[in-house]
Amino acid sequence: MGVLRGLESLGLVPAGLVGVSMGAVVAATWALREDWYRALVAMETSGFPRPLGSLPGERPGALDRLREWSGLARAGWDMFVGWGVGAPAVPAGEAALKDLTRGGRLEDGRAPVAVVATDLRSGGRVVLEAGDAAGALYASAAIPGVLPPQPRGDALLADGASADLAPVDVARGFGCPVVVAVDPGQSLQRHDPKTGFEALLRAVEICQLTHAHLRFEEADLVIRPSFRRTIDTLDFDARRECVAAGIRGVRARREDLLALLRSASV
Repeated sequence: MGVLRGLESLGLVPAGLVGVSMGAVVAATWALREDWYRALVAMETSGFPRPLGSLPGERPGALDRLREWSGLARAGWDMFVGWGVGAPAVPAGEAALKDLTRGGRLEDGRAPVAVVATDLRSGGRVVLEAGDAAGALYASAAIPGVLPPQPRGDALLADGASADLAPVDVARGFGCPVVVAVDPGQSLQRHDPKTGFEALLRAVEICQLTHAHLRFEEADLVIRPSFRRTIDTLDFDARRECVAAGIRGVRARREDLLALLRSASV
């Protein structure tokens, strides 16, 4: 959201957008609504799952630690016997996405939009460029272990970040002379892992960050917003903080971006 606002402040309009996970939600909403920013800021999220809290060791107090472990235990049980802690929120989430996109189709936006999901059956990347926008957005944002995947034909679709965090090649397929990628990733937590579970999570995080770095290198320019604190994936109340970080990121790369656009137009 913030990067698009920053581009607008420079008078720049994307020729096409490719979105992954929450980025897909932002991209499609931008393409289908002139009031996209207001709609995203006002999106109703009270029925969505809340952050489980930081890992043990980040907050003081035995009671805090007990609450954290209790929340993690409940989440683990939900994943073991069902699709995850967010399963009860699916109807609210689908309604919110339908409202954001006004029941539109991906191909009806003011610019081409592609949404990336992961097929849990084949392990491959799935690119959606047409059809019901709300359904495509759910597929791209369905975080494994939190939300149920979406059956679609022979595929079982979930969070696109699992297959490709930076689908630069899809953007180039739009014929855009300059591809700008947004890397919203946050730095590794500075505290050392103290349990096997924390070590496992850290290893997965390192793997994801390494893969993302290699993919982002394929873009002409990467905007990396700087966050002033660690923001949980499910912390929807931090929307305005994320917007501010995105705007700052555009400002930091303003001259590089304008130089790229000038060279591409020659």
